[in-house]
Amino acid sequence: MSSFSQLKSFWNFLGRNKLFTAINIFGFAVSLVFVILMSLYIQDEKSVNAAQPNKNRIYYLSHDRGGHFPCPLAAELKSRYPEIEATLRMQRQYWTISDGVRESILDHVLLADSSFVTMFELPWIEGDPARAMRTRDDVLISQECARKWFGSEPALGKTIRINDRDRIVTGVYRDLEDTHFKPAAAILPFENVVENWGNDILTNSGNCSFSLYVMIKPNVQFTQENQDAIESYLKENFWLFKNGLVDTLTMETLSEVYYAERPMEWMRTNNKSFLMVLGITALVILLFAVINYINLSVAQSGFRAQEAATRRLLGSSKTSLFSGFVLESLIICFISFCLGIVLAMAVEPWFGKVMWTDISVAESFTAPNILLALGGIVAIGVVSGLVPAYVLTRFKPIDVVRGTFRRQTKMVYSKALIAFQYAITIVLLGATITIGRQIDFMCNSDLGFKHDNILVMDYSPGENGSRDGLRNVLMAVPGVERVGFAQGTPATGSNNNTFERNGKQHSFQVIGLDSTAYDMMGFQVVKRTGVDDRRAVWLNSVAWNDLELTDNAPTFRLWDRELKVAGILENYHIDNMEKPIGSVMVQFISADDWPWEVLIKVSGQNPYAVADRIKEAYLEYNGREPVEGTFMDDTIQQQYTAQKRMADIITALSLLAILISALGMLAMSTYFMRQRAQ
Repeated sequence: MSSFSQLKSFWNFLGRNKLFTAINIFGFAVSLVFVILMSLYIQDEKSVNAAQPNKNRIYYLSHDRGGHFPCPLAAELKSRYPEIEATLRMQRQYWTISDGVRESILDHVLLADSSFVTMFELPWIEGDPARAMRTRDDVLISQECARKWFGSEPALGKTIRINDRDRIVTGVYRDLEDTHFKPAAAILPFENVVENWGNDILTNSGNCSFSLYVMIKPNVQFTQENQDAIESYLKENFWLFKNGLVDTLTMETLSEVYYAERPMEWMRTNNKSFLMVLGITALVILLFAVINYINLSVAQSGFRAQEAATRRLLGSSKTSLFSGFVLESLIICFISFCLGIVLAMAVEPWFGKVMWTDISVAESFTAPNILLALGGIVAIGVVSGLVPAYVLTRFKPIDVVRGTFRRQTKMVYSKALIAFQYAITIVLLGATITIGRQIDFMCNSDLGFKHDNILVMDYSPGENGSRDGLRNVLMAVPGVERVGFAQGTPATGSNNNTFERNGKQHSFQVIGLDSTAYDMMGFQVVKRTGVDDRRAVWLNSVAWNDLELTDNAPTFRLWDRELKVAGILENYHIDNMEKPIGSVMVQFISADDWPWEVLIKVSGQNPYAVADRIKEAYLEYNGREPVEGTFMDDTIQQQYTAQKRMADIITALSLLAILISALGMLAMSTYFMRQRAQ
């Protein structure tokens, strides 16, 4: 019989066995939905910085405590090491923008050296890299920013007022797509940093607030030995290394920066382990679908055996039968893939929201992806069809007549495959329950301080403002209960103080609060020393034990100062709960100290509406200087966004695994029913 007649017979078989057809195609299609989406997501994440022409020559510098360096270090490295072609300093700012009529706040402005446009290839809409960022008043703006302020007119050469200074637009770019940079509304020359920091910042080696990149000259072999030499120089000349505050210099290429452990706030990042988990999970789900197809096909082998025996008696070879059954598998796989594409487009919005991605299935139909998909379909189809083809072609026609084929097809491996499915499903369910309980514990357990309905805002009272004046303005806002001031909080971060005592290095997180902010935090007191002095500090239990203080010790020495100790506070988490609790010192700030943040306790009814009123009153008081604010609860929850994202994906995959396992159970039941019916 011809291949055409075999395919026609297969088509009739599918029509007669609609349940078998629906389960096979649907099971394959639903599995392929996640395989398709996860593959596109991983492909998109792997493409970050991949198109940058200098990706192998650009290095991002960081150390044990992050990617913070002083301004003068860039020039020092460039002059000392001839293999360095260019350096780049960067910092993120919040500035105002105005066209004389409208005014807005740009919450993401990058200050960067002019080398930015030569080191990185921007997606230019207007302008020329050779003529961009040549003066301090030049500015590059995003396409979205250009549309907002200039409409459909060309923005190149136009003037826009940013931070109360006229700027000339020398370039327009699309959002910094396919790079590790978050979308930036504008990029200005780094020299503008003096507007917030003063002229001394450019020569100040003590202020480590800026990021640093270096680009190596072409055809220069930059090895670990070169990096070690730079690290040795920093240990001799850079105070963070000299004082033992940090130990290791890390230099990451652009392909590594996206997975950096210590990213800056303007950088997009991801986790290699997370991508690996997604890839492995996608393969497991695909394996589930293949196992189901094999089991369902074997379950139908009793019916197909008579057809195969007839073909053999009419002259068909074993090889042609084998290839015919594999071809049937390819057809099922192709139909399932087409259905999977449609379902993937439907699920795309949910997937994009969970994974923070804008991947598009429709836009992914490129020639390489189509070829890759076809290759995958062929591979999956062949693998899926091998076992059923082997089962249906290994017998002798006379076995079908005698009825012995039924006994021969009671195969142990079908049970083993189903057992494997159940085992993986149980593992996924266990992981889902465990991760869910862990996240619930981290997000809702007692952290050791109060954080409900506390709004944390930057302290920026304006040129003529004051702490008391700002407090009075904010207290007049309906819904505001208390206003305090702080230098760091347990949720938003604090300052680090590293010192030596009795020949041992100690590192503390130091939080400064006024009395209102201290009461607002609600720290739990473990022990009081009896010292009654407002200048006395509080230590958490970890710090007390680290300093090896005796019971009720009234003081301890910090550098050349003798600090009074008020007592011990209960340990609390200053970072997410995955990290161990460190040493913390809480001190009171005086009226002369400059706070970093304003802590505002608001009423529990509609706190976000109160926050909007607070921000408007704040901006009116300080002359519209940009301020940023977020609720402490939201900051704490954001610490676990990656874990929540993983939990959402694992939950979805667990539900899918249950569905596929149920189909596997149906396959096994069908298998035995078919065997008994023969």
